[in-house]
This record gives sequence, C-alpha cells and structure tokens, in this order.
Amino acid sequence: MLMGIDPGRNKCGIAILTNEGKEVFKDIFITSNLSKKIEELLNEYQIEKCILGNGTYSDKVFNILDLLMDKKKIKFVEEENTTYLAEQKYRKENPPLGLQFLNKIVKFKPNKPLDDYVAVLLVKKYIDNGY
Repeated sequence: MLMGIDPGRNKCGIAILTNEGKEVFKDIFITSNLSKKIEELLNEYQIEKCILGNGTYSDKVFNILDLLMDKKKIKFVEEENTTYLAEQKYRKENPPLGLQFLNKIVKFKPNKPLDDYVAVLLVKKYIDNGY
C-alpha cells in the first residue's frame, strides 16, 4: 500500500492506494491532528511508502512522518498542476446533475477542498513515473 499526503498549513489530504493505483481510502484532516491520524492509518494499513507533495508545509509534515516511519520510505513528488488535475477528477466523479452538457462548456469550481484528490494524484504520479 502507498500513502499519499498533500500537505498544507491548515489541512492535509491523505489517500491510501494499492501498488497498482486502486483507491482504498481518501480524506482531509486538520494539520494539527495529522500525527494521530497518520499513526492510525499506519496501524490499519501495511504502508510500504509515503508519497509526500513538495508544496506548502511539506517540511513540517516530513518531520511528523519521520517520527512515525523510516525516512527511507518517504518520497517527495512534485505538486505542479495537481490542483487543476484534482478539479478535473472531481468533476468527472461528481458531474452536476442534469448539467453534463453545460459542464463541457462552463467548468464549475468544486465547492469543497480537493486535498484528498490531490493526495490520490500524487501517488498515481509516483506510480506512473516508476520512482
């Protein structure tokens, strides 16, 4: 299993995927509670690697991870374009009802944070690039 984390000052997206890229878990957590949540997930899943986005607050999240797992298992991935790609993924999975044709013309902005979607994309990027 691979854990992806989209780090942020106030909230972090976390996703667990199989080594083949199948989503098992995704959610968003308050950064101040991150240590406890990561510890729970490490106990629940057999995490082989943690894929950490290299953006805002990544150094602080790395320090949390370093206390909970072997630092050799923590891999940084470039976050460039992940928010845009997360919006596309969200729209595909959650099309506005009755407005599919309009969605192709006018791209609606999701009304929820997408940090969990970004975490999924970070892991998929890691898998696709064969790190």
